Amino acid sequence: MKEELLYSIIFPEDEDPNFINYGYFIGRNKRSVYKLKAIINEGELNPIIICDGNKENAFFAKVFKNEVDKFLKIVSEFNFKQVNIKKYQTHC
Repeated sequence: MKEELLYSIIFPEDEDPNFINYGYFIGRNKRSVYKLKAIINEGELNPIIICDGNKENAFFAKVFKNEVDKFLKIVSEFNFKQVNIKKYQTHC
């Protein structure tokens, strides 16, 4: 399944609870990002969320492994979708 593959790429298996995971998420609109940030600020999770300057409804997230499941639950409640980040090669 495509979602399982994406999940394993963004959130690789690692036994260290402080292992850092990264993800990129897109929501319906800018308002959904503000709501998500408000819920996270009120809770116990400590992800770092950086809004995408090019898309008002998207953000990058940095999440500790031991918080991933709770974070993904909150993200799914707001109908955000995980997006695969393409690797770009630079030519010298």
